[in-house]
Amino acid sequence: MSRPVWSQMFKLIFSATFIVGLSGCSAFAESETKAIPAVLLSADANNTSQLEQAIAGLLNTDNVKISPSAFVQSSLLSIERAPHKDATGQLIMGRNYEMPQMVQLYVQGDSCFIKLVDGESSRQLPKLKCKAE
Repeated sequence: MSRPVWSQMFKLIFSATFIVGLSGCSAFAESETKAIPAVLLSADANNTSQLEQAIAGLLNTDNVKISPSAFVQSSLLSIERAPHKDATGQLIMGRNYEMPQMVQLYVQGDSCFIKLVDGESSRQLPKLKCKAE
């Protein structure tokens, strides 16, 4: 009579261990494919140019200028419109009520991409090398 109890107990423990093991594997696999905030491995003119083009595409504008050190220490970057100037280069008085746009650099697997913080649109950056922040 005691033999079936041990058999059932063994099956129960084995089943519980198996289920916990599977859930751990799926959690590990999910973290491998999840997008993680990232920083650039190195800053150079090619990286800056590619980032400027990608950000301009996200913001639907022709031209964006960023610092060569952008995304080297932080995954976030604030982009604001350049102040309006007249033909002589003097600032035109007036207020700009538009809030700066925030963009964030991400890595997913071996791929880097940039995304608007408040939006869903993103741009792949195939030539950039980045690492998790």
